[in-house]
Amino acid sequence: MGTFALHVIVAVFLAAVTVSAATPAASTAFPVPSIITPHYDTDPLYQVSPPAHLDFKVAYVDYWGQLTDWSRTPQISTENTDLATFCSLQNRGFWFFGYTSSVKEDSYDVTSFSSTLSLAKDFAHPAWIVDNWAEWPPIPRTADENEVSVTYSTDITVNASTNCAVLSPSKAIQFWNMRLSSCGPFAGTSMVVYEFYPAYNALKVTRPVTITLTPDEYQYGSFATVVVKGVVYLYAVDTSQDGYHQDIHVASAPAATVEDKSTWRYWDQGAGAWSSTEPFPIARRQSAAIISLPAQTSLRDSASIFYSAYHNSYLLFFLNGSEDRLRVKYSSTPLGPWSTNDVVVFSFPASVEHALVTPVPFQNGSAVAGQTVLVSSYGYNEPKTKVWKLKFT
Repeated sequence: MGTFALHVIVAVFLAAVTVSAATPAASTAFPVPSIITPHYDTDPLYQVSPPAHLDFKVAYVDYWGQLTDWSRTPQISTENTDLATFCSLQNRGFWFFGYTSSVKEDSYDVTSFSSTLSLAKDFAHPAWIVDNWAEWPPIPRTADENEVSVTYSTDITVNASTNCAVLSPSKAIQFWNMRLSSCGPFAGTSMVVYEFYPAYNALKVTRPVTITLTPDEYQYGSFATVVVKGVVYLYAVDTSQDGYHQDIHVASAPAATVEDKSTWRYWDQGAGAWSSTEPFPIARRQSAAIISLPAQTSLRDSASIFYSAYHNSYLLFFLNGSEDRLRVKYSSTPLGPWSTNDVVVFSFPASVEHALVTPVPFQNGSAVAGQTVLVSSYGYNEPKTKVWKLKFT
């Protein structure tokens, strides 16, 4: 493909993902097996204290390896994929994968998908719900994106880098990166809404296209998203100036109106106040950030923020890319202040560039949320989704 043709495709694609509010949302629904799977549920206060178990000592590690659906023939594995992200709704647990491919056990046949959806039957071995993106893309495209894909015979891919944020027992949101092909130009992030209907065993996936953030905006929600007492906190990392300063900025919105971007508010740490005026990363705004992480921190697809009942704290997990070490900071509120010391939680035995942490879901109240966590990881040298389970003492 010539340079001019590629530039035309990119221009059309960027226009497609920055559609107006009048463009209808893309939506699709999937049947879900009527089995009960573990789930994670918590409803923290805005400020919690005192903290507990802050030594973060790991009692044991379970390595589950590459996620594979053992119920399928041929077996389906997540070769050359991005992180496995998790979403808990009602009594169902869902895995969402980014760009994936299926590999037959007894041959070299490979089929690529732009995204994949599965049910977390036992977490180590998920059961695929849909794996044919050409007919049923789990993360639906808009009409404009479909036109770009068909006209230029290229695949528009979506890649998740954060777990979902539960707005209500049956509804959650998640932000996905939008690209032209698996290694094409970054076009921004788009909000995806999940709604689970237990009476019908159906999961509805919608992209309200009015919430699509372009590359010249802070990518709120793509670093992490946390819901506290009906308020959604959307975290973004600013590396726009030189790629080294890892400043974390925050927006918020009522959970009931988070799909309406006009209800978002933006936090300025230095001023100690929220503003209705959206800031843009045309210059570094370190004083407005809630924290600045070390320059060597790997933050693309490599950070998690959530409330842990076991630690009675908000936890910020991140990967030190130069050491393959998973670290954690803690805070009594979702805005900080965050602990100044970094606790090394786990050292990966192999090269891992990206890692995402989520509390292990459970089916009853016997477990304390946050004592056991799942770590989804992948690396460029071993581009396969793998999962570890860590239990803290």
